[in-house]
Amino acid sequence: MKSCLLLSVGLLVAMTGWSQTVVMGTVKDTRGRILAGSSVSIKDAYDGGLTDSIGRFRFKTWEKGNKILVVKSIGFKTKEQTIFIERDSVFTDFEMKEEISELKAVVITANSFEASDKKKATVLRSLDIATTAGANADIAATIQTLPGAQKIGEQEGLFIRGGSAEESKIIMDGSQQFFL
Repeated sequence: MKSCLLLSVGLLVAMTGWSQTVVMGTVKDTRGRILAGSSVSIKDAYDGGLTDSIGRFRFKTWEKGNKILVVKSIGFKTKEQTIFIERDSVFTDFEMKEEISELKAVVITANSFEASDKKKATVLRSLDIATTAGANADIAATIQTLPGAQKIGEQEGLFIRGGSAEESKIIMDGSQQFFL
């Protein structure tokens, strides 16, 4: 019985040397504001975590000795700090510097039609008719969005620049269409 007790105590003492170490601390910006959701990890290891809503982080690691702790946060420069991990817990604070970056121009385009002297005819696909803003998938309303085509007052048909409403011709699937 005594030998079993001594063996248990010996194993317990030996395991304390191999136990995990708790790494904890806080992450703030240069103005002292907390940075929630920042990534904190040991470089070249799988151990790490995220900061909580008040900027604190806490994780356990098996790593020992001098290690590099890496902190990343969106909009801030990545920061690395060397820490010494032994048996006890390690506490460290980080102050992140804002990273100024400029976005390049973003261009958003929708379906567009070209009608010019170089391109005398415009072909509309069914997808063009269905996705034209304000046309509600109506062929006549879609054609009115083309450059040079417009509806005048209460008159039926379309006015095409350089002609009258009677001169415009709409051909769909090879047959002429009439709109009243």
